[in-house]
Amino acid sequence: MTPFFKNNVDRRSRSAMVSFLHGHRRYDTMNSWNRLTSYANIIKIHRLGLTSKQENKAYQMLDTDFWDDIRSPIDDFTHEQGHRYTMCLNGRSGGYLVLHESSLELTGHLSYCPHCGQRNFKKVPPVSYQDNNEEIIARTLLSSQNAWRPAVYLEQPAIQALALADDEKLALIARFKTALHECSASAACGVCHQPRRNFRVPPSRLRVASSSIDQDEDFAAEDWSMAALRARVELVCAFDAACDAIRSNFIALLEDYEVIEVTHYRPVQVNTLVARSS
Repeated sequence: MTPFFKNNVDRRSRSAMVSFLHGHRRYDTMNSWNRLTSYANIIKIHRLGLTSKQENKAYQMLDTDFWDDIRSPIDDFTHEQGHRYTMCLNGRSGGYLVLHESSLELTGHLSYCPHCGQRNFKKVPPVSYQDNNEEIIARTLLSSQNAWRPAVYLEQPAIQALALADDEKLALIARFKTALHECSASAACGVCHQPRRNFRVPPSRLRVASSSIDQDEDFAAEDWSMAALRARVELVCAFDAACDAIRSNFIALLEDYEVIEVTHYRPVQVNTLVARSS
């Protein structure tokens, strides 16, 4: 499909790149009163270059949940940019796609329940130990949330009763203080009480910044080298290409699907009389 938003920019020409960046459409990253803007494209139906038939169908589709079916280019763009940039909808009716700075940040969750999906900020403790001595020391550390000094653990009755020299006990305490760092006392889920599992890879979420990008930037200034200008043009062109991909997905949806009205019946609880059994 012919590009709709993306333009061919001569990367050899400084003036061409400066003109492209200065002339690109911009829109608010937040509300208009913040006066923060970034590169943007209009995706309002009457501005997408649709045929009359496609446009009429598109307005019907506004009452359906279609966005998840066409938004995958946003995830692809974000991944390709190393999560340093992403795209968001803005405008009262979501009529603009806007380029945003972004970053990945850890959620802090260390384990999860495979039964109900609940996440936990503590790891699951080890389920087995080499001997009874290790288990007693480990459980003592877990019950105290691993918060005491080693000397305090030596004073605990359960550890005092172990047939080990203090040096051996201290060595085990030091090892388990590291091994049980960030572990909870129990492996059970706090919601459904099923066994939790540790994440192999700690989960992260995308943090989207609302700051402006290149607002009032003077690209003609000497501190913008040719390499820096090319990098910025590549970014904005990749953003435009992603907008084109979303538009293409939307047009394909218009061609492949029809909007029909379906009646959903929901169960309603009412009180009624029943004869008592004899």
